[in-house]
Amino acid sequence: MFNRINYFILAIFFIELVSLLEGFGTHFEHYKYAIMLSIVVLNYIVINRSTKLELIKQSFNSNKRS
Repeated sequence: MFNRINYFILAIFFIELVSLLEGFGTHFEHYKYAIMLSIVVLNYIVINRSTKLELIKQSFNSNKRS
């Protein structure tokens, strides 16, 4: 779910960049870009930590069984 949100926001950034380079300008205010960028960063942190947490849980469970 978090990856899909990140891809959607990154697609919006790409479309806005293309629009800016073609001379049409941007369609959002600066604070909206900041909000979207903070969502991407927070999603990345959550995904990264959950992956590490799963590895720790698996390691703990395998050590417990031995």
